[in-house]
Amino acid sequence: MSSSSASPTRESFLDRLARPWVAFFLYVAAGFAVYAPALNGTLVWDDYYLVRENPFFRSPVFSLEVFRHYLFFESFSTYYRPVQNWSYMLDYWIWRGSPFGYHCTNILIHSLSGFLLYLLLRRLLPGLMPKTADGQRPRCDAAALLLALIWVVHPIHNAAVAYISGRADSLAALFSLSAWLLLLKAMEPGEPVWKKATLALLSAVSLLIGLCSKEIALVWLLLLLVHLFAFDRERSWKTKWTVLGAAVAVFACYAILHSLPGYRAPMEDGPPAPWAERVLLMFRALGDYTGLIFFPVKLYMERSISNPAIYRSVASWRDHSHYEYLSIIGLLALLSALAGCLKAGPGRRWRIFGAVWFALAFLPISNLFPLNAEVAEHWIYLASIGFLIFLAGVVIELPPRAHRLAGWVAVVAIVALGVRTTIRAGDWVDAETFCARTIADGGATPRILSALAGIYGQRGELQKQEQILRKMIVQFPEYAPARLNLGICLSRQGKKAEAEALLGATHQQADQVARQYPRTWTAALQLAQLRTDAGHPDEALGILREARGRFPDTWELIKGEAEMLRETSGPATALPLVEDFAAKHWWHYDSHVTLGALRFAAGQPDAAIRALTAASRLDIYDGRALAGVAEIENTVGHSDEALEVQLQAMDRDPDQPKHYAELAAILEKLGRKAEAAAALHKAQLLAAEARRGS
Repeated sequence: MSSSSASPTRESFLDRLARPWVAFFLYVAAGFAVYAPALNGTLVWDDYYLVRENPFFRSPVFSLEVFRHYLFFESFSTYYRPVQNWSYMLDYWIWRGSPFGYHCTNILIHSLSGFLLYLLLRRLLPGLMPKTADGQRPRCDAAALLLALIWVVHPIHNAAVAYISGRADSLAALFSLSAWLLLLKAMEPGEPVWKKATLALLSAVSLLIGLCSKEIALVWLLLLLVHLFAFDRERSWKTKWTVLGAAVAVFACYAILHSLPGYRAPMEDGPPAPWAERVLLMFRALGDYTGLIFFPVKLYMERSISNPAIYRSVASWRDHSHYEYLSIIGLLALLSALAGCLKAGPGRRWRIFGAVWFALAFLPISNLFPLNAEVAEHWIYLASIGFLIFLAGVVIELPPRAHRLAGWVAVVAIVALGVRTTIRAGDWVDAETFCARTIADGGATPRILSALAGIYGQRGELQKQEQILRKMIVQFPEYAPARLNLGICLSRQGKKAEAEALLGATHQQADQVARQYPRTWTAALQLAQLRTDAGHPDEALGILREARGRFPDTWELIKGEAEMLRETSGPATALPLVEDFAAKHWWHYDSHVTLGALRFAAGQPDAAIRALTAASRLDIYDGRALAGVAEIENTVGHSDEALEVQLQAMDRDPDQPKHYAELAAILEKLGRKAEAAAALHKAQLLAAEARRGS
């Protein structure tokens, strides 16, 4: 893998590949080739929230607002990733919400990160090599090219690339690598002061953007500083301390931004595991990641490396013995890393640098500190680079004649890993395939099973949903969402007695359940519907009000109560509730649309138009608000104004049958009967097409 000892023919070939623009197209082509099956994938798991329900990417007006919120609105998580929302904002503007576009962006970000990693390694690796007899550093372009290419095509990164919601890792890498490269350029001797200052400023901004992409960028920052202070022998101490001061300033800016969202109560959980147990989990995690890097066979989300029943009996221990194998692999990996760092040779500093890189990136995901899971494939995105650098430091110790063979082995590995990545990318083609293959590979966790049950529920296959949920209740009796979702499923099937019993039991434990699981307000919503159907609207309102006190920022509860009040007491009664929510959540599109409809129903057309006009600025492609304005204008006799606004609504959302039906009503009122008939016919065609599609 070293270029200095390869044969002239191969070196010449690799030199041609290592030219920056050639390498750029190589990485982009490789990224799109191996992840091609994911391009036609639909939304999976958290995608339904982040690029559908999430209100903060649908309009440029949220460009600053995203810094005041965590990534997930209703969750226990405190993921602060405003730049991820920026990226979705750009995708929404370009692709109008098409999953294809989101997948393209994911692959492009990952591929560009691979290219920038190549540029970084070709600058860092020579400085970690002994000088040649003439006092020069050997070129390491071939090693850098192959290492970064292996990283780009490795299947362990699927969850960060093929999964739309997983792009935070690659975003953080893209901007952190850019910051590192800009800093290296700024520190080069001989550049004008103004250019150095400009590059340093751009580096700081890029690093801040990386930090706002994902918290793992803190590790990127630490790696930069560790390399600068411990491995870079060419920079002066004055330069090093200046960089450290700038890094502290960037971190301070990030800390200020991170403090903008309000306090969020953490998920209620048991006491932390004893240190001995955490150390054991660390070795298992290390063993699992090591195995996946060398043999990426069973790849799935929601990985688990523990089971409380493992030591209850000899038979149970035997059934779960693979956990012990993971511990042994992890221990062997650690001992091998220590031995490699101690062994003298030309590749020793590569091995030390790779081991330090891996250790710093692995520590936050090692299970020594509380995590929301034990192992996750996308967590190794950054650490795997250090692993590969360490392996390159082992290969470079081989005799010079073996380097060419090692290069061919690397090429074969790239092809094999690329094929595996392509197969794995097919798992993300749709949510059902994703869940089914995850379960088949051993990832039948409660959240995955709940996701599959939810898919069947959305499709109306309620018996399949019920079957999964009943099995979950037996297998995971403490998992309250299974009982909640079973109650909703039974209610939809008309099995109201059992449904109300399940939902009622969940409602009685609502406070405890709400502290352990997000979005449990659905039980109150469904229970209120059952009480309404049974002829007890007052009880239903009481249930919703109680739940609203527990979840004051949940629009679905506000909307459900408002609809009930409108039906029982008229729109004026429901108005204050919706007005209060819309005032506190100026960014919430549906609340302003609902407010407009209520104001119009209450006889306030001007106020309704103001609410709907405000809503129209919150989503650049949703035409409902403008269509609502057009309907009001047409109703009050302003048909010319109505026509203008309705055409704007249709320009935003051209395939909605309702828009053409409203256009027909407006044209009819204007006396343009032929055009009205054509618009109505178009509405009927679109409606028929929508029915066939569903």
